[in-house]
Amino acid sequence: MAKGKILIVDDDKDYSESLKLMLESRGFNVEQAYNIREGRDSVINEKPLLIILDVMMEKMTDGFDLCRELKANAEFCSIPILMLTAITDKTGIKYSLEEDSEYLPADDYISKPVSFPDLIHKAERLIKAVAL
Repeated sequence: MAKGKILIVDDDKDYSESLKLMLESRGFNVEQAYNIREGRDSVINEKPLLIILDVMMEKMTDGFDLCRELKANAEFCSIPILMLTAITDKTGIKYSLEEDSEYLPADDYISKPVSFPDLIHKAERLIKAVAL
């Protein structure tokens, strides 16, 4: 039995597919989008329980932009967003949910590459928090 729908928004198709396989092995139904336009459309049409969102796609700030847009929208702001990115490795700039919430209004943050247990733990914790 599926635990619910998760949307992965990441332009790296191979990485997205590996995340999808990990999450499906735990019973989640997983949708994929490869840019913020597809991600936005999927959120509107699919109403996922969780969004796993990359930061750097076509633009360096695509993930931040989509995250801010969704969190500012009353219809979607309660969907938890897990930012999953290699931006710190690529830019050297460290982001913190506490200090950078204006630019990173996500519910949690994890750096690539992510371990399977960490991904599952954070995903299940965020989904459970919304269900309470």
